[in-house]
Amino acid sequence: MKFIPDWLLHAVYGLPVPAGKRQRPMEVLAVGISRSGTESLREALHILGFDHTYHGFDTILPPSSLEATYRLLQKKYTTTPSSGPQSAKLTAEDFDTILGDSVGVSDLLAAEFAPELIAAYPDAKVILNVRRDLDGWYHSMQQTMGYFDSNPVDWDWCKSWFSAELFWVRQAMCRTMMPRFFRGSFLSNGKWVYDQHVASIRGLGLPDHQFLEWSVDDGWEPLCRFLGKEVPQLDFPNGNPPKAWAERIATTMEMHHRRAARNMLVFGGVMVVGLALLVSYFW
Repeated sequence: MKFIPDWLLHAVYGLPVPAGKRQRPMEVLAVGISRSGTESLREALHILGFDHTYHGFDTILPPSSLEATYRLLQKKYTTTPSSGPQSAKLTAEDFDTILGDSVGVSDLLAAEFAPELIAAYPDAKVILNVRRDLDGWYHSMQQTMGYFDSNPVDWDWCKSWFSAELFWVRQAMCRTMMPRFFRGSFLSNGKWVYDQHVASIRGLGLPDHQFLEWSVDDGWEPLCRFLGKEVPQLDFPNGNPPKAWAERIATTMEMHHRRAARNMLVFGGVMVVGLALLVSYFW
């Protein structure tokens, strides 16, 4: 898609710009990669009062913020920061376009922009949510986010040109975020990218009062101690198993596929009528 300018993509496939406006400070950045207990952690944060915590599902279901996410990715990877005190490529104002008034952020968006988010919200607490079974994490990613790890030229690829939502799923996730984050391919590079990501966050040297490395197996106690909250008298949320993830994605994608099929039929009908008129004119 490099041969198509961004302004033209927006003109053809533009989605409503998220009306993000921050009225509360950002409090928690959960920067672990998807399938590292991100949904369980998000639900736990909601229980503890950090509501709303932005998650990958907020990007994809519905995909109204995917175009805005793509703009952030473009700004991160294709622009050069200016000199001076405001030299960061991405600022809180940029992120608030998507995050709005969320007081927390988690999942792949948080992992992808972890250094930028930490710089943009310096007072937020940082949780590096990890999954200690690397093989288990990789297999779980294959069953879920692997959906976005390829961009084959197939029937779904054709339909994506007839639906703005499907187009931005492909453009933002399949063509940009996943290959950028996983250095070309999750299938080939997932495990070492995971290790590198964890090491890079640890290497930031954040102070103990601001940084917690945590696994869902650790449960409530260390999380609540870090956040200064009472431990709830509830079982820790059990997350989002791959089957439930797939069903949730499929339900939304089905709606977009139906719209794309309708648009294809309309486009085909217009082309047939136009061709018939052209033939009759020159016959």
